[in-house]
Amino acid sequence: MSNYDLLDLTAQIRSIGRASVFYASGAFAGSGTDLAMTHLGDTEGEISVEANPEYSGLTLPELTGPAEHEKYVTGMAPTVSIPIYAADPALRAILSPTGSGSGGYQRRRAVTEYTLVLFPEQVFIEADAQVTLGYTTAGDWTVGGDAASAAQLALLDLAIFFWRGHFEPAMPVYRHEDGGKVVQEVAFNTMHNSAMPDGHHLFTIGRPDQATPAIEIAAA
Repeated sequence: MSNYDLLDLTAQIRSIGRASVFYASGAFAGSGTDLAMTHLGDTEGEISVEANPEYSGLTLPELTGPAEHEKYVTGMAPTVSIPIYAADPALRAILSPTGSGSGGYQRRRAVTEYTLVLFPEQVFIEADAQVTLGYTTAGDWTVGGDAASAAQLALLDLAIFFWRGHFEPAMPVYRHEDGGKVVQEVAFNTMHNSAMPDGHHLFTIGRPDQATPAIEIAAA
């Protein structure tokens, strides 16, 4: 006999809220190395992630038509769209595939790589005050210097780590409306990171130390 039960609707998570975008120079070097990150900047609007998967399917047109009998995921190329206040000149060299706010080179250049992390912003707020998020292999996750609570760990399980990628260029925008406010949609293109374990070469959702296998983002 099979039994079927309704979910407890009062226990369901229905919102994540704003994200805080952090970046680190270079691709993540692999488990057991420090991931030193900096807050990218202020954002306004929806930060979205497109997985861009590709599939390979086996069809039998003379038997069942276009219906697929077997299907394989051949890969993904995730893209992150970030609406960011981009007026700060210091951001120009970061929001660039070449590591420069300017452009035009005689020869082709390798892209400037970063690690990108989206954290739910609420994990940085405790008792209406802004606090620091930390992680060590010995002390696990801390918020404001204290061990993260179950609710804070649940928020961290909604984070997403992109282990290697690059930004598209963000050209200056000169506006008259809204007092000249500059919010630009900036794209981050994920790349394959061979230093990561199988299943995590592109990204990891949630706390990396809880992944299988565990990915440590601190050396100690």
